[in-house]
Amino acid sequence: MGRTPEIKICGITRIEEAAALNEIKAAYAGFVFWEGSRRKISFCQAEEIRKHLDGRVKRVAVTVSPELELLRNIEQAEFDIIQIHGSLQDEILDKSRTPIWQACNIEKPEDLKKLRCHENITGYVLDAGTAGSGRTFDWTGSKAAVEQARALCFEDKIFILAGGLDSKNVVEAVRLFSPDVVDVSSGVEGEKGKERGMILEFAEKVRRCEKTCESFYEIDG
Repeated sequence: MGRTPEIKICGITRIEEAAALNEIKAAYAGFVFWEGSRRKISFCQAEEIRKHLDGRVKRVAVTVSPELELLRNIEQAEFDIIQIHGSLQDEILDKSRTPIWQACNIEKPEDLKKLRCHENITGYVLDAGTAGSGRTFDWTGSKAAVEQARALCFEDKIFILAGGLDSKNVVEAVRLFSPDVVDVSSGVEGEKGKERGMILEFAEKVRRCEKTCESFYEIDG
């Protein structure tokens, strides 16, 4: 029985954006805690936005190679998930009381070998080589490697597809990979940040997609 992927809107920076996430019944909201991102916010800003989010929207703290201090701050702020790009230290992996999504930035198919199997990892985010760039990774060239990684690591885990998704390509992305979650950031942004109309259009396209096992394993041979 098919179902559509859930939606994560990442890089939330304004209270006004929370209303659009509530409107589309987004499953996840991503808050960036990395100095190198133009979408980076403080914990105080994230808390103010949280007050305007529907309680069913899970909050994801997006990080790059976090140290233990940042992990503890995220836990204290009661985030539902920590998403980790870059280095995933053993100390973080073993001591985290918050479920971890390991992110893999794919420049070449071999990068998928960086994925780790651990009970504290509940999901895998497959992203473009540069996170937040608005570009996709090589879907066609990486498809076989994604399928292999999925067979090795993804059992009972959440598969989150990210990297350059927007309303124009998300249907094709779901057709190729059949992810559990589609993750969009720049694809729903205008000059001032996330735009309601773009979020609604993205959600409408996603919900046209029917997720089936056959779509991943049988399409294109």
